[in-house]
Amino acid sequence: MSDEQTPLSDREMELVRLLATGATNQQIARELVISVNTVKVHLRNIYAKLGVASRTEATMFAVRQGWVGVATAYEEAEAPAGESAESLLSDLPRPERWPRVSLVKRIALVAASLLAVMTLFLPQVLQGGTNGVETDPISGVFPTAPVSSTSSRWDTRAQMPTPRTDLAIAAHEGLVYAIGGVSSDGVTGKIEVYDPEADSWMTRRSKPTPVGFIAAAEVGGKIYVPGGIDVDRQPMDILEVYDPVEDSWQTGAPMPEPLGAYGMAQFDGQIYLFGGLNGQGYVASVYRYDPESDRWETLHPMEEARGFLGAASLKDRIYVVGGYNDVTEFNTLDAYDPVADTWTPLPPMTLPRGGLAAVAVREHLYVIGGGMEGYIPFNERYDPRLGAWNTMETPVSGQWRGLGAAFVNPYVYAIGGWKAELLSVNEAYRALYQIMVP
Repeated sequence: MSDEQTPLSDREMELVRLLATGATNQQIARELVISVNTVKVHLRNIYAKLGVASRTEATMFAVRQGWVGVATAYEEAEAPAGESAESLLSDLPRPERWPRVSLVKRIALVAASLLAVMTLFLPQVLQGGTNGVETDPISGVFPTAPVSSTSSRWDTRAQMPTPRTDLAIAAHEGLVYAIGGVSSDGVTGKIEVYDPEADSWMTRRSKPTPVGFIAAAEVGGKIYVPGGIDVDRQPMDILEVYDPVEDSWQTGAPMPEPLGAYGMAQFDGQIYLFGGLNGQGYVASVYRYDPESDRWETLHPMEEARGFLGAASLKDRIYVVGGYNDVTEFNTLDAYDPVADTWTPLPPMTLPRGGLAAVAVREHLYVIGGGMEGYIPFNERYDPRLGAWNTMETPVSGQWRGLGAAFVNPYVYAIGGWKAELLSVNEAYRALYQIMVP
């Protein structure tokens, strides 16, 4: 089908071509000099005309029709993050500083991603969508309502004031805290707090030690931020603890070793760290911190050393997923038993992901973003009861890495990151639907 035969208008074709590059709604709006709301209206019209239900399906439809080429749909332009940030990151294992992937490997990655998308979504597209209903077997107090296949579960919210990547995100008392990370001015200790009800941001007292490549966990009303990589490009062993009520910081016991780019989860009032970078390279270490005794403990390590991984606790296990080690990008999923201090391998993700965010919501593990080398056209969700992964659409396709995420009922908020530039995105995914029963 040629452009002249397409059911789309010239403006809609412009938008589809930008969509195929992995551009966000905000980037499309800037490029076309229109509002984000207008972009959303165009997307709804495009989905309706093409009989598709998501950005991914629209992109694949356009590729099959020859409206966009595979190279257009699966290659990203590289752009500097600003002089200060680029200087800071020059000696760190950041994707924009690694040698370009060879042509053969790039073609293989593109082909693998394209095949995965075609396999997952083509049957639905050829049958005219998903028949208007999405099955979402989340157990709990409230049943899950059907979701229209023509509506996205992602919603763009007020953007984070300071674009940054490799930051820490934590939720407390209905608010989302964005802490530290790498901004255009280099590593920062800045705290910006998002209020979902007001859809607005506020500023709080900065972290005393500016660091990037960090994570955060809320335990007992306080937010714990271990380690990170400092302005001198060195991993740190510091533990700083934020009190949201007092808007104050204090210092905890130093970590067993300096670490950044680790995975982190809270379980039963204690904090667990997995892998990361220690200054000499990637490690497989696992540590547990007890806030009550202010003590660290060394546990059974992971099978392979890696950083830029995700971790989240669900019921009686901590799920550790993905990661990167400068050679391999991982699609692995392992369940860690904190009581027995043992590991169990589980079914891998569809695609390898490093620099991802992992969040647990009731019965599911949500994996968002990532992609150190490969193109990531969708997010994924794991159901431990079925031992199976399902795909989810993504608001930022391509290589959305270094983001943070947290759950505030009923939404998962995915914030910041890197996609050829520092991002200020704040995307809300509706993970739960409440049905009022009389």
